[in-house]
Amino acid sequence: MAMSSGPRMNSSKAKSNNPTLFFGAILVAILALIIAVYYAIPGVYHVLVSGNTHPPMDAQPGHVLLFAVITVLAIIAALVTRPKSSR
Repeated sequence: MAMSSGPRMNSSKAKSNNPTLFFGAILVAILALIIAVYYAIPGVYHVLVSGNTHPPMDAQPGHVLLFAVITVLAIIAALVTRPKSSR
């Protein structure tokens, strides 16, 4: 006897049309980009930086790279989760 796996969902119906994740990803991308630019500016006191190897008044390339990567990942997340049009 073959067992039924239940009703199959259409792949277009399985996708959510909830824009919350889309707008959340856009917000994260914008904030990460602003923070990346902030850490790229020399002569500004950068919070979350301490120690003698990277003085807080210098540009912080590691922080810039980290927030730039977060920006790109958030943009990709926004593209993947964008709401479908109702056409």
